[in-house]
Amino acid sequence: MKISKITIFTSLLMLLIAATSCSDKLELGPIDYYGSESYWKTEAHAEGYIDGIHKHLRDAAWQHTIVFGELRGGHYITGTSGDGSSVSGGSIASQNFDANNTGVSKFGDLYGRITNLNLFIARVTDADFIGEAKKNYFLGIVHGIRAFYYFDLYRIYGGVPLRLGIEVIDGELDPTKLYLPRATPAEVMTQIKSDLQKSLDYFGTVNSFNPYGMGNKVYWNKAATEALIGEVYLWNSKVSTGNNSANEADLTVAKQHLLNVVNNYGLSLQNNFEDVFDARNKANSEIIFAIRFAENEASNGFGQYVYNIGTGQTTNSSYLEDGSLFVDPLQVAGSGSMQRYEYKEELFRVFDIEDNRRDATFLAAYTKDEEENLVYRGTHVRKNIGLINNSGNRIWIGDMPFYRLSWVYLTLAEIANMEGDNDKVEEYINLVRERAYGENWAPEFEFEAGDFTTNELAILAEKDKEFVQEGQRWWDLRRMTLTKGGKPLVFTQQASFNGDPILNEATEAHKLLWPLDRGLLDNDDALEQTPGYEN
Repeated sequence: MKISKITIFTSLLMLLIAATSCSDKLELGPIDYYGSESYWKTEAHAEGYIDGIHKHLRDAAWQHTIVFGELRGGHYITGTSGDGSSVSGGSIASQNFDANNTGVSKFGDLYGRITNLNLFIARVTDADFIGEAKKNYFLGIVHGIRAFYYFDLYRIYGGVPLRLGIEVIDGELDPTKLYLPRATPAEVMTQIKSDLQKSLDYFGTVNSFNPYGMGNKVYWNKAATEALIGEVYLWNSKVSTGNNSANEADLTVAKQHLLNVVNNYGLSLQNNFEDVFDARNKANSEIIFAIRFAENEASNGFGQYVYNIGTGQTTNSSYLEDGSLFVDPLQVAGSGSMQRYEYKEELFRVFDIEDNRRDATFLAAYTKDEEENLVYRGTHVRKNIGLINNSGNRIWIGDMPFYRLSWVYLTLAEIANMEGDNDKVEEYINLVRERAYGENWAPEFEFEAGDFTTNELAILAEKDKEFVQEGQRWWDLRRMTLTKGGKPLVFTQQASFNGDPILNEATEAHKLLWPLDRGLLDNDDALEQTPGYEN
């Protein structure tokens, strides 16, 4: 692929390898010869390359979480934020997809990252310069992350090219090998499952989150692979894509591995919801795998969900819920914050006041009418807000969780609903809900299971409140259904905040998948457009 080949080489040149890796930070420095045979000679080379792979994963974290998992969920405003700034991602949030509006280009630049993984597999699988146990652990990481990337590609595009070799690195110039057509969805899913099994096999019995002192829960681990297996197999049990039909038998596999995550890794829910995202409480008992951010290294971008005290319209002209003047209550002065993303009022309103997640997630701003009554103006996200550093400035360095224990519980609730096990549906939902209400927990907040539809919508509602800003809702709408085996919630009124289905099934069913950009298609004769976007 002409474009993809350029992307791959660019990504390889940009891949940063750690000079040291003995802390939770990804301390990264450049190196420019890891594609050659001369690089792969020592254990330090392999360990440094693993750091670079995780740096690349961090670079893709916003795209994975916000662009792919959040913006299309029907819960973002478009146009202008309550703080007066124009919002970002409006075209994606408005489902404005066609051959000229593709959301992302060049497959989201994921193939460069995949080729970096392929290089590690090619150079290290049979290497004798690294101890067998550590080598196997690293190969468990790499196969797990490759499955993670391909699963994103599968859910976004369906069938995609399967690039598993390193021809572009080893000087292969045969265009018949460099140009790859889209594999069928069934072939892509088979490859994802193969990588997941290899990851498990290589991890073996090593359940530790940090067996080599590299960084606790910020390097891919066996529990992350088992969580991803649960996610992949649940998806495949409910969602048909092209020639790959949903296979309900996959529920059993998903359930077993998620139960393994619950039982085998010493995980537990934090007592308080806000503690999960406390930037001074990283790698806590609830986290399975998270992207690490640190001062003077990288920030998470969530400053784009709050106000700007200089140019914004909220500070000193709005009010807090107690009626007091809104004067930088989140202490963002000097942080460079700017509200480029905002959630709809309807999402804020679904929280009970007694639900501690409400005020741990949102800070609402109000105006006042002539009678001094508060009138809703907008919300700002205070979840995962980082910390005030020693210089008195807010820095956005909260880790970005990809998997945590409450996600496992609610995924098990969804599996239990498919199995018709109402007792387990109640158990898993209430584990999450009871923590959310904390000292306010009372019998009226306890969930009581009903029919399939009632349960499915209750799980979605719980996830809506639990996983704001964590990249879940679009995938939930695509996977979850009103009836067992029925159409996905994205086509239903019940999953919408304004009463209109997020996608019109009659005219927009093809938008479940994303189109390929014209630049990619024009430069690669082997590729075909996603069905439904040909014109």
